[in-house]
Order: sequence, then structure tokens, then C-alpha cells
Amino acid sequence: MTFKSEQASAVDAVVEKILRRAHQAGRNELQAWRKPQRELRELVRLDYVRAMRQTLDYRTLRAIICEARKIWPQLNRNQFRPKTLNQLAAISSDLRIHLQTAPYRGPEGMALRGFYVDKAPKVLKHPLIYLNTAHHPGAVSATFMHEMGHHLTAKVTGNAGEGVHYFFHAGHRAHLSQPAELAADVLVSLAAYPEPLARRLFATPWDLGLVARAGRLPDQAFAQIRKHAWKLGGIDFGASLPPGQSFNYLTGMIHYAKLRWALLVEYDL
Repeated sequence: MTFKSEQASAVDAVVEKILRRAHQAGRNELQAWRKPQRELRELVRLDYVRAMRQTLDYRTLRAIICEARKIWPQLNRNQFRPKTLNQLAAISSDLRIHLQTAPYRGPEGMALRGFYVDKAPKVLKHPLIYLNTAHHPGAVSATFMHEMGHHLTAKVTGNAGEGVHYFFHAGHRAHLSQPAELAADVLVSLAAYPEPLARRLFATPWDLGLVARAGRLPDQAFAQIRKHAWKLGGIDFGASLPPGQSFNYLTGMIHYAKLRWALLVEYDL
């Protein structure tokens, strides 16, 4: 047996073990996944600026973005496009990250998008990213960016070894109160809506008052964001997707768009 095959076997064993624990780890998210309309309605009303202020440290966020630009120099400058699995594997290899991609057909099924785990003592010498390829290719690419956000956050903060970071389809609301998860979502948001595009999408005046807000998306902005999701990732809500999956992807689209709006309003990013 070669070293590479031994290493692959170790990765397979870790992934299998983590997937067996996924159901217990994501009980709340799984309940929300089964009733996607509830999370969707909540996120539509939520003021993202207020939520972001309570969770994200601005200096840490800027440091994470700086690290991300060492990999993607055009982050928040030019439009990102979904990557093939081979392209994601090449990025992972350069960074000495184990990447495993496979459709997950466990009890959670499509609820699980992927996960990130730091080095596992005596098992893995390098971090691991798992992507559930049962999802739409555009969603898989976004999940990779989210998991890379965990990798870069651990590098900046020094908080490695925090265990497994699961990414469940219905976890967006919970991310708003979890610094590591929200920082990872920021990278997805900046990749999907670079600054030039964000300034056009959110050009509609918002109610500033004494403080900035990012609440309900204006109808015009929502229509443009949905069109952008189709052009960028080929996701057409309600056309070719099962209703539950379509609702969950729509929830993700609104989450990342409102997060991007809040970053623009609050931090001028």
C-alpha cells in the first residue's frame, strides 16, 4: 500500500465517522430544513446590520479578507464564477487541505452541504473539507468558499482545533450569532456580489435614520438578485428543483444578499 492510498484511507475513515455524527449535531437545522418557509420569512424581515454588529469583529474580518486575497486576489473586485471539482481540488492541494467530494445519501440527505475539520491528531496532518456533491454545482462551489472561510478564520484567529464545522442547508439564521460561521458566510457573499455589483444592486436608498439598516430587500433589488443567481450559478427557483430544495436555495440567496448589503452599509465594503 502506498503512502497516498494510506492517506486516502485515513481521510475516508474520518469523513465516514463525521457523517455518522451529522444527524445528532444538526438536530435544530434538520427541523428547520423540513420547514424551509419559516426560516425564509424570518430572514426576509431581519435587520442584518444589527445582527452583524453583535457578531463580527471588524478588524478580524478585514484580516480574514486580506488572507483570502492571497488565494483570490480579485475577491470583492471582480465577479467569481462557480468552479469545477477539479479546480477546487487544485486550490485545496496548493493549500495542503484534504478535499473529499461525494454525494451524501445519509438520513440528512440534502440538508447537509458539507463540513470543515481542522487537523485530527494521529489521523490527519492537514485540515479536511467535505463537499456534498448531491447539490447543485453552484451550491457546491459556494460551500467550498464557506469552508475555506473556516480555514482562513482559524489561521487569522489562531482558534484551530475547534472541532467540526457542519454546514447545514437551513443554518443561515444560526450563523448570524456565530462569529466563525458568519465570517465564512462573508467570503461567499463577497465572491457572489463584488463591490461594483453590490453598489448597483443596493443603490435604492435605505432608511438610515440614526443608524444604518439592512432589512427587507426592495422589490427591484430582489428581482435583480434572482436574475443574478440564475446567470451566475444556473439556479432557477421553482423551475427544475423540488419545492423544498428550491425554498432552501432561495433562503440562501436572500441570506447572502442581505449580508452583502449590510457589509456595504456598515463597513463600506
